[in-house]
Amino acid sequence: MALWRGSAYAGFLALAVGCIFLLEPQLPGSALRSLWSSLQLGPAPAPPGPGSPEGRLAAAWDALIVRPARRWRRVAVGVNACVDVVLSGVKLLQALGLNPGNGKDHAELRSRNDLEEAFIHFMGKGAAAERFFSDKETFHNIAQIASEFPGAQHYVGGNAALIGQKFAANSDLKVFSGVTSLGLNEQELLFLSQSASGPHSSLSSWTGVPDVGVVSDILFWILKEHGKSESRASDLTRIHFHTLAYHILATVDGHWANQLAAVAAGARVAGTQACATETIDTRRVSLKAPREFMTSRSAAGSRVMLNPNEPVVEWHREGVSFHFTPVLVCKDPVRTVGLGDAISAEGLFYSEVHPH
Repeated sequence: MALWRGSAYAGFLALAVGCIFLLEPQLPGSALRSLWSSLQLGPAPAPPGPGSPEGRLAAAWDALIVRPARRWRRVAVGVNACVDVVLSGVKLLQALGLNPGNGKDHAELRSRNDLEEAFIHFMGKGAAAERFFSDKETFHNIAQIASEFPGAQHYVGGNAALIGQKFAANSDLKVFSGVTSLGLNEQELLFLSQSASGPHSSLSSWTGVPDVGVVSDILFWILKEHGKSESRASDLTRIHFHTLAYHILATVDGHWANQLAAVAAGARVAGTQACATETIDTRRVSLKAPREFMTSRSAAGSRVMLNPNEPVVEWHREGVSFHFTPVLVCKDPVRTVGLGDAISAEGLFYSEVHPH
C-alpha cells in the first residue's frame, strides 16, 4: 500500500510541475529543476567532485593541453562579420504577433509564419538551426524589432570576426583571409553529405547524439574526395567537427601536429564559455558523450570504450587521422551564441601546422 501511495504522490507531483511549465513556459530551466529536486523522494545525489567522471576528465584535459612547439605567426580566416542579437525566441515571436502553432522545417524562410514554424520545429528537437531569409524587407523588419527589444544583447558575430578576435587576444600574429581548415557542426556536416550524395546522405536528420561512426565516415569522405592531395588543388587538410556531446578533429597526415591538445582545448572551452567560468566547474557540467562507439559504420571500424582518465581517442584511416574527445556539457548555459567559432579558434590556437 505504501508503494502505491508513493507512486501516486510522484505522479501528482509530476503533473503539478507539468502544469507549471505549461502555464509559465518561460520559467528558467534552473528554477524548474530546483522545484523538482525539492519534491524528489529520497536523498539527493552527491554533487560531482574530483573523483567523478567529469572531474577526472577535466583533470586529464589539463594535463594534455600543451602549447604547440611552433607558435602561430600568420592565420588565414574567412571574411564575414556581423552583429549577433541575442534575445528570447519566444518573446520575439510574441513581439511579431505570432501565436504558437505546428512546427515545420523550411529550407528557406520567406515570411514571419515560416520563421515561427521553423523555430517551433527545431525547438521541439532541442536543436539550433540556420536558414536563409529570402524576403529582404521582412527580414530587416524582424531584425529591427529584435534589435530594439528590451534586454536584447548585441555581440560581434561572424566566423572571421570571432576567430580573429580570439587569435588577436592571445598572440601577436597577423590575420589574413583564406582557408585550410574547417569547423563544422552536425547539421552543416550532414548538409554537405546530402548536397553531394556522400556517405549516409539518405539520413534525413540526426536523432539524439550523432553517431560517431557516421560522423567519422563523412569527415573521411570530405578529406579524401575534397581535401588536399597530389592530384587536387585543394588546400583543405583539417576539419574540426563539434556537436554538443563530443568533438572530432580529422586531419590529412603530414600537415598538422599537436591535435591531441587541440581537440581537448576546443572541448574544454565549450564547457567554460557556455557556463561563463574560467575553468571547468564540475558541479555545473555533465558528461553526455556515448560511453561506447564504433569508429566507422561503412568500413571495418573498431569499438571504443570511453575512459575519462584518457579522454582523447585516436584512430587512423587511409592517410587521415582522427582525434575524439567528449564535451563536459554545461547544465545551465549562460551564453552559447558564437560558441562554435570559439571552439574552432581554440582548437586552431593549440594546433601546429607543418609548412609545405
